[in-house]
Amino acid sequence: MKKHIALTGGIGCGKSVVARIFSILGVPVYDSDSRAKMLMEKDDFIVSSLKSLIGDNVYENGRLQKKIMANAIFSDRSLCEKVNSIVHPRVWLDYEKWSENQESDFTIMETALLYESDLYKKFDASIVVVADDSIRVQRVQKRDNCDANSVIARINNQSSTKKAVANADFIIENNDTFVISQVMDVFNTIKKRLWD
Repeated sequence: MKKHIALTGGIGCGKSVVARIFSILGVPVYDSDSRAKMLMEKDDFIVSSLKSLIGDNVYENGRLQKKIMANAIFSDRSLCEKVNSIVHPRVWLDYEKWSENQESDFTIMETALLYESDLYKKFDASIVVVADDSIRVQRVQKRDNCDANSVIARINNQSSTKKAVANADFIIENNDTFVISQVMDVFNTIKKRLWD
């Protein structure tokens, strides 16, 4: 039976770099962020549910109005949780369907929002990518051309790194040091542990 592995980490930790290394090793990686964006415009259940929850104006000509959505959920945590409870299960179903069509023994879901719900319980193992906050801030500033305070606010808005690390099966430290060898170690351990 195919195994499902979660790959997570906060903004600026470099989980996309780790995901690319796994891809080079032949492991199919599902980008939950881009797939969720696609599903929020193509999945009829999500579209109708979000319209009911936020209002018809959250879509215009079939396109999700991200600013309207962000403004609605940013100041209302319970609304944000309701949106997640609509979107997350559909993303999981999409991932499962996608995963079954892959030829690898295991697949990876790259996701920033693993511990904000019970999603983590569905995986056979989880990998958390960590990095020092100062490095994370520099990376995001360079990538998004923004100021340090806005990056720090985004870091603080995400779930606790401590919670992710406490629940992780594997931790990859990505302070620009030996990431490839760490990924190789995790790759080999997963293959041995899950199928021994």
